[in-house]
Amino acid sequence: MNKKGYRSLELESRLERRDFLKISGGSLLGAGLLLGRPPLWGQEAAKAEPPARSKTNIDEALKAPRTKHSLPGLFPGKVVSVRDERAMNEQGVDGKVVAAMFEKGVRALTGRPPSESFKLFFGKKDVVGIKVNPVGAGLISTRLEVVDAIVAWLRRGGLPAKNIVIWDRFDYMLTDAGFTPARYPGIAIEGLQTMDEAAAEGKSHDDSRWLDKDGRHVSEKNFDLDAYYYADVEAPQDKPYLNQHVFNGKRSYFGKLLTRKLTKIINVPVFKNTGNGISMATKNLGYGAICNTNRLHKPIFFDVCTEVLAFPVIRDKLALNVTDGLRAQYDGGPGPLAQATWFLNTLYFATDPFALDMTCQNLIVRKRKEMGVAVNEHPKYSEYLRYAQRLGLGIADPAKIDFVQA
Repeated sequence: MNKKGYRSLELESRLERRDFLKISGGSLLGAGLLLGRPPLWGQEAAKAEPPARSKTNIDEALKAPRTKHSLPGLFPGKVVSVRDERAMNEQGVDGKVVAAMFEKGVRALTGRPPSESFKLFFGKKDVVGIKVNPVGAGLISTRLEVVDAIVAWLRRGGLPAKNIVIWDRFDYMLTDAGFTPARYPGIAIEGLQTMDEAAAEGKSHDDSRWLDKDGRHVSEKNFDLDAYYYADVEAPQDKPYLNQHVFNGKRSYFGKLLTRKLTKIINVPVFKNTGNGISMATKNLGYGAICNTNRLHKPIFFDVCTEVLAFPVIRDKLALNVTDGLRAQYDGGPGPLAQATWFLNTLYFATDPFALDMTCQNLIVRKRKEMGVAVNEHPKYSEYLRYAQRLGLGIADPAKIDFVQA
């Protein structure tokens, strides 16, 4: 085991951790150790025969009856983009401009003003979870101003603050990215799990912060043992892995927040790459709603983004996706790489996360080419989206996607 602690995946960024903390105000740990890019794709692609597909419990998810709210949602195959160059620059974000962009996007998607569009998705008794992406805090994380606009829309629609939850998988990342009770009074800020950063980095051998007296992860109680994504893939058995992933068997459990509390979800990912693929709408939930995920990267990486979203706990609750492209990243993702970011100043809206991701996949490929990045356009980097279409979860055929630039 590495003396610096367990490294799930290599981080492409060459920023030193302390240097990054100076510009981000956040932690690089989550980007590099937890959610990084699989380093073995190139080696796997070079093999004559691809590895056998690991068995999962996707069939169980597909058997569950669907509802009128199930994916692909109210507007299958429709993607709206709203661009305003005034939204963000080196000096910061203009919240008023972002709020106007949000209202314009929701109107273009639904054909209704914000006061009426709220009723399409939510009732006043819903408990709405806003899933953000806090990785790369301060550089490439979900912007607070985008979440501000969403919260304002929900509140104007009549949803009480106590019925809103801003959430992610890791509690400390939310704090690093500025999602705090002080910023959002009356709104719950909830991570599905805690983690001992010092132990993960190999700087501490005191396990008491993440192990209880019975030797079990303190976050076990946050996950629903009756709701899980099964994959026939072994997990590492060492303590650093357990610290980061809560469980190390063949089941990745959904957080109880999703299974027992939230009735609707708004997904707010960031516009960025992961190798030749993307880390946007579907990955924000596919790898953010369950634990014990690193074991899944090499054997079934992208398919996780489809199959996890097929489970009713997400499939029937995901109401809206808003991809934050104010500051976007075209290379080095999903960890932060400052020199590969630019001000795209665009928000993308869809109820169909697969149509949204296919649109953004094609946009980021074009951007990578413009910037002189060697791009591998092998279909495997977007096959998971076409897989979703075959499962009836969304539209992935670009010819069938209605892309509206509002």
